[in-house]
Amino acid sequence: MNYCVLKFEHSQPKQKVLQMTLTELLQIGDEVVFKVDPERRAWTDIYNDVPDGTKGIVCGFYDAVIYESRVRVLVHQPGVYHRKGAVSVWLSDGRIVPGDWSIEMVDKDQEKRRDAALRGADGILRTPQVRLGDLPETKVWEQDKVRVRFPHDGSEHEMTIGRIDYHHMHQRRNDGSSWPFYDVRFMEGGSTSAEESWIELIERGNVWKYYNNQPLVFTDLKEEASFFHLVGQTEEVRNPKNNLYSWTEEEVLEAIMNGTVHGFSVDSGFFGSGPYINAQRFKDEELGKRVAKVTLEGFGITA
Repeated sequence: MNYCVLKFEHSQPKQKVLQMTLTELLQIGDEVVFKVDPERRAWTDIYNDVPDGTKGIVCGFYDAVIYESRVRVLVHQPGVYHRKGAVSVWLSDGRIVPGDWSIEMVDKDQEKRRDAALRGADGILRTPQVRLGDLPETKVWEQDKVRVRFPHDGSEHEMTIGRIDYHHMHQRRNDGSSWPFYDVRFMEGGSTSAEESWIELIERGNVWKYYNNQPLVFTDLKEEASFFHLVGQTEEVRNPKNNLYSWTEEEVLEAIMNGTVHGFSVDSGFFGSGPYINAQRFKDEELGKRVAKVTLEGFGITA
């Protein structure tokens, strides 16, 4: 059976957001201990002289600039942000080595307190970061309909814009040409990369219209629901029976019937662990009720 009558285009599940690196919790002066994954030791020589159990002191962080997209919005609104990057650790012999994912905090009680302080009531980690400004201006946005002319074979295609790689938009390739920082998608499926100079705008998509307060156009309710999920207008709901974000089909359908949940989507799960149900509630109550009605009807349930 198809679990999800209105299957949303997935953003990153909140369970994965909770799987953070230790960087968000660490501060200068914290004592840490190295515990390096054996596979990592196999492909890098950084830790050859840093055996597991070696202790050190956090002495610095790299600067990280993060581009939060207009789509797949979870916690932070679109824009450019600064946050702590990879951690540096000072060892007692005077060496400074990267910590990355190879350290643990010695003071576990302090780690728990800091973790709790950074989480909201929904359990989502609010990573401390400073907003630097809006996303850099680009000729086209995600979901715009475009014409792309590929110089290597002279072909021309009508396509849509997928992801925009802001990190590389000012980089050059070895031959001096511009970096193809747009992910462009063929109408028949599949995608490739394209330079901005190859792209001609045909029609603005719903992402541009949404952020510029223009009327949105959808072919059906499924497309409408998927779009608002994509731009962060849904909230993942905890299962009251276990206080987790995991649900069974029976539980989520019951929650839709009593109005707690509007719809749901399904992940395949890792390593064959089976389907994973994510329950969603729309911030727009009217849209949510329409999604709930059609979802229940898809399972032969009349509300």
